[in-house]
Amino acid sequence: MFETLNTIASFLIALGVLVFVHELGHFAVAKWSGIKVERFSLGYPPKMIGFTYGETEYCISWVPFGGYVKVAGMADVGNEETSGEPWEFPSKSIGVRMAVIAAGPLMNFLFAFAALVFLFSAYGVETFDSTRVTPQDDSIAVEVGIERGDRIVAVDGKAVGNAHELVAALDEIAARGAPLQIERDGASVFIDLPVAAEGDYGVLLMRPTTVGQIVSDMPADSLGLQSGDIIVAVGGADVISWGEMSEEIRRYPGQTIPLVWERDGQRMEQYITPATHAEGDTTVGRVGISPHSSRRPVDLGRAVVMGATGVYSSSWLILDFLGQLFQGDRSTDELGGPLRIAQLAGKTAEQGLYAFISFLAILSVNLAIINLLPIPVLDGGHLTFLTLEAIMRRPLSLRQREIFQQVGLVIMLCIMVLATFNDLNQMVFHRIVELFE
Repeated sequence: MFETLNTIASFLIALGVLVFVHELGHFAVAKWSGIKVERFSLGYPPKMIGFTYGETEYCISWVPFGGYVKVAGMADVGNEETSGEPWEFPSKSIGVRMAVIAAGPLMNFLFAFAALVFLFSAYGVETFDSTRVTPQDDSIAVEVGIERGDRIVAVDGKAVGNAHELVAALDEIAARGAPLQIERDGASVFIDLPVAAEGDYGVLLMRPTTVGQIVSDMPADSLGLQSGDIIVAVGGADVISWGEMSEEIRRYPGQTIPLVWERDGQRMEQYITPATHAEGDTTVGRVGISPHSSRRPVDLGRAVVMGATGVYSSSWLILDFLGQLFQGDRSTDELGGPLRIAQLAGKTAEQGLYAFISFLAILSVNLAIINLLPIPVLDGGHLTFLTLEAIMRRPLSLRQREIFQQVGLVIMLCIMVLATFNDLNQMVFHRIVELFE
């Protein structure tokens, strides 16, 4: 019961914050532009509570899946009678109207950026205490002689002690090149890195096999593995990176294999049976462990750069997914809806403030990208109409706008139904099927 209430509360808080931020963008730019704002609503009608201050009614409504800012002379669907007053939306220039529409998604991007900057400043950056690397094929790293398992100890004479410091140092010298000091088989090796024209030397970090968290009621928990244990062999194969170890474990679903690890310098060995886990059309093994990590403080300047990079990376991932979806390379089964968002909100809230704010930042970027899609009734659809108006030097006819808006409503309804069905299929339907198998 408590878990359900926590999930619902976390979902409403997450949705409320992001909708408020989005609508605040529309509201602020409309007010700044001299447009009369008639209503600012969190949620859709019917109205729950509200009050009027000045010319604007502020309210919270019963349907929580969104919100809206009602400006004079503008209707989302259909047309609204206008009188040509200067404070009406249609009376403003195309540039001003586009700014009002674009301000919502922009505020979501800014919120995600501010949230990430706060997290990096307050909590530092998550990293791991290893600088062991392997070179990518056909990369600068291969050309200069970097070998798999090399440990980079200094870049341009500056010592690096963890993955974050190494990545930052390589980024810093990419435009000019610099010498590296490498530890290989107990000996020091010096290598000169040239300029990286594309900013990438092709150096892949090798995450150590140190165990972090252990999932309860999983094979690793039953075996007695502890946080800090270092896994050195799986199924008779030696492993020196988390990736290698994971691949070996995945090969043996439901099969009993030897596992070797070190604890406080003492070598230990027992047999373990990885649990079976369905992954698409295949089955892989899992033992229920996550990698060990640590946090390192970063200054404000670095936090700002990392925040901007995080927003850019998240945006690119979403756009790449949408592109693959439209090309048929990804399945619509991967689309998630409100139930999955609620589930993630509840889980991240249980993990603490850092996880919950990180979730809000990612969700805010998602909301911004989705709203910018050129679908009528979304902000992107309105921006498309205004762009056509600027090109044709006249707005689309009322009939044309109504047709496009009705098509947009149908598209959005289909997407919501599909996403909700996916949620139910993954969270409810398949469990009902399992009961009868």
